[in-house]
Amino acid sequence: MKAFLLAGTALVTGTAAFAADLPARMPTKAPVAVAAPFSWTGCYIGGHVGAGWARTDFSDPSGGFIAPIGSAVQVDSDAKFLGGGQVGCDYQFATNWVIGVAGDFSWASIDGLADDPFFSGKTAGIPLTVHSRTDFLATATGRIGYAWNTLLIYGKGGFAWSHDKYQANNFNCTTLIFVSCNTSASETRTGWTAGGGVEWAFMPNWSLLVEYDHYGFGTNNVTFLDPNQAGFPVAFGVKQDIDAVKVGVNYRFGWAR
Repeated sequence: MKAFLLAGTALVTGTAAFAADLPARMPTKAPVAVAAPFSWTGCYIGGHVGAGWARTDFSDPSGGFIAPIGSAVQVDSDAKFLGGGQVGCDYQFATNWVIGVAGDFSWASIDGLADDPFFSGKTAGIPLTVHSRTDFLATATGRIGYAWNTLLIYGKGGFAWSHDKYQANNFNCTTLIFVSCNTSASETRTGWTAGGGVEWAFMPNWSLLVEYDHYGFGTNNVTFLDPNQAGFPVAFGVKQDIDAVKVGVNYRFGWAR
């Protein structure tokens, strides 16, 4: 019995000594979490500022008031301020492709003035002038883009509207008698728009965009009136194209990393 106890004690002591000589266990690191790919799927609301410039051509079907038949008075506007807001929704599919729909509205002050190069003014020393001003632009568009995680490059196109005011001043508004007219007109135009841009998601729900858009409104026949010569309305053809550059920020709902 005494021999058995001595043998057991020796075994326990030897085991403890062996365990003490083993190297310390290396710490185990937790697995690294992999971030989910960024998704552009969701709806958004935002605002933008920028600049717009226009070319407006005024033609004269009669050939006798502001321009010969086949010619036009061209009014060019320098880049002027615009600003407004946008709303839309996007859907990301096939890993990197993004499609969406959006609407935007921009208040604008895009205006230009030109002297008529064809006919002189009715009043001596004062030229015949033509003026165009755009008060707002609006669009309803679709877009398609390709995303690299938080960076999206896209193209867009759709319908466009603008509200414009025109003036044609100091011309003879009748071919029968010499009457000087200062006429004006306004209209809301419908046309098309196409453009593209880059959008960058710099925070989980926020993105920054830079965009270029072209607006085409074709030619409309517009009736110009002089409040002092109501019996002599004059119809001119007005063709308009507008370009704009915008910088904007969007807040998105339903984004996830």
